[in-house]
Amino acid sequence: MPQWDDLSDWMKIQVMALTYDKEFLTFNIRIHPNLEDRWVAAAADPRAKMRDRVRSELDKAVGTGREFFFIIEGWSKDTNGPTYLHLHGGAAIRAAGDHVKVEAAVARAAGHGQRGFSAVPRAIHSAMFSTHQAAYATYLLKAARRPDPRLPDRRMAVSNSMTQTARLFWESISRPVSEWREPTSI
Repeated sequence: MPQWDDLSDWMKIQVMALTYDKEFLTFNIRIHPNLEDRWVAAAADPRAKMRDRVRSELDKAVGTGREFFFIIEGWSKDTNGPTYLHLHGGAAIRAAGDHVKVEAAVARAAGHGQRGFSAVPRAIHSAMFSTHQAAYATYLLKAARRPDPRLPDRRMAVSNSMTQTARLFWESISRPVSEWREPTSI
C-alpha cells in the first residue's frame, strides 16, 4: 500500500472523510465579495488567508485544534465558467451543537456577518457527511486544476490536526498483515 505522502489529494479527502464518518460537517461557503476584492487587489493568496481565518474562527468558536479542510475554487458547474471564490470543505464535530458553531465560524471567516459587509444571499450551506456520498472527493476537486488568476495552483488547505489524524488512520489500515499485532488484554 502507498504511504500517506504518496496518496493523491482525492484519496486523502476520502481517507479524511472516512476517518470522521458521521462526526463530520461538510460546508460550501462563498467568500464575501469585499474580502475577495481586497485580496485580489493586493495579490494575496486567498487559500492561505482563508486557512488562517478558518483556523482562528474555529479556535474561538469550538476550541483549538479542530480538524478541518477545504478546497477553494472560483468555477461554476452551472454556468461552466468563472464565478465568485468559494470553499468546499468540512470540519470535525465533537459535541452536540458543534455543527451550528462550526458553520457560523466558517461563515465569519469568509466575511459573513461582519460589520460593514452586506448580506450575501445563498452564501452558506452545510450538511452532516454521509458515507453514501461516494463521489464527495470528486465533487470537491472538480475545478481544482482549472486555471484561475485569483488562485495559486495549490487549492487544498488542511489543518495539521486533521492531517495527523487521517495519516494515523491510513497507517493503521495500510500496514502489511505481517506487522499486525495481537490485541493486548487489560
